[in-house]
Amino acid sequence: SADYMRTLNRAAATDYADIAVYNPAGSMQMEDGFYGKVDVMYYGKDYTNTVPGYGELSQDEPSITPGVFSVYKKKKWGGFLAFTIPAGGGKLDYKDGNARTVALAENVSNLFNAAFETNLGTNYYNYNNVDDMAIEVKQSTVYGFTLGASYAINDALSVALGTRYSTGTREFDGFANISADNPLPSNPYGITNNPQELSINLEEDAAGWAGILGVNFAPNEKLNAALTYISNTKMEYDMDVKRDTTLPDGSSLAAAIGFPDGSKRRIDLPAQLGTGVSYRCLPPLKVDLTYTYYFEKDADIDTYADEGNSWDLGIAGEYTFNPRWKASLGYMLTRVDLDDDEQISEPEEPKLGAHAVAAGAVWSPTQSWAISLGGAYIMYDGVEDSQGREYDKTVWNVSLGLQYKFL
Repeated sequence: SADYMRTLNRAAATDYADIAVYNPAGSMQMEDGFYGKVDVMYYGKDYTNTVPGYGELSQDEPSITPGVFSVYKKKKWGGFLAFTIPAGGGKLDYKDGNARTVALAENVSNLFNAAFETNLGTNYYNYNNVDDMAIEVKQSTVYGFTLGASYAINDALSVALGTRYSTGTREFDGFANISADNPLPSNPYGITNNPQELSINLEEDAAGWAGILGVNFAPNEKLNAALTYISNTKMEYDMDVKRDTTLPDGSSLAAAIGFPDGSKRRIDLPAQLGTGVSYRCLPPLKVDLTYTYYFEKDADIDTYADEGNSWDLGIAGEYTFNPRWKASLGYMLTRVDLDDDEQISEPEEPKLGAHAVAAGAVWSPTQSWAISLGGAYIMYDGVEDSQGREYDKTVWNVSLGLQYKFL
């Protein structure tokens, strides 16, 4: 949400409608009424794969992400509804290829060259050039639809129960052209090393459900503490090969790289536990602390092997100048438990630890309106695998949110 991107800490928030996904039980601390909120977030994304012999292969395709939130609260009961993007990297476009296309081209070349050497010996120039390559992630997005209810046990303690339906689509389109310096002579095996285009388009879809449980505790006007748990979402993707390449030996390129048409693989959204504490140090100054833990090790994620759990730790400060204006600053540390050699499984969007900083403001021209403006800069920790391939990225964000209280 826009308010997340201006603070990076919303686990114990009790103010705007985006808490429908961050702290739904905290909605019982809001004034009675119906709140509707629409956010738009722009992400600039500079991703790089640096591959020995090929240099820096990069992409800078941006993404625009929406968020829609609503909260209704009446005395002890409330409800919440949201549309978000809980996972995915949007569009990516490596116009000169990346670590995946390099590995694809070299692996297929090695298969062909092994056949050449077996039948013809080693006195010939085999496939030794990658002339051109590109890969585009046309879509890699999971859409989430959240629905639930909240209840105030008393003035201090409230709970929430809900569900989230997620539907995901991943589509990759890529090619690589390989060639040899010199063509093979005629031979009784009919083997040739003419220039070869390796072209493929893959699309996979999945859907799944998760449960949501939230607890909010506000013992006094200064302190608020919250906990929100979202269960694991089983996402079994069905592979649909839209375009494929038949290799000279008659096999399928999609099958050769492990993505045969009709195959299935699990890429779950792992369970997560978000905890937060909000404390009003001074009447105008509030400080938020957040810790979020992701249970990736317990999820089925076929993309990676031996993946550990990740976590976020953040702090934010918010200062209210007057009823119309407030400003915020935030920081978030992210740590990921993944072996560097596993990055080649998803080199388009490397999974990296990060330091993020954010700032923003909220303008409330009337009691009914709240306009949020936020921005963030995320600095990821680049890694290098055992093959000398380096993975890095930086992301910056600008977000705008509009909230209106109807009742």
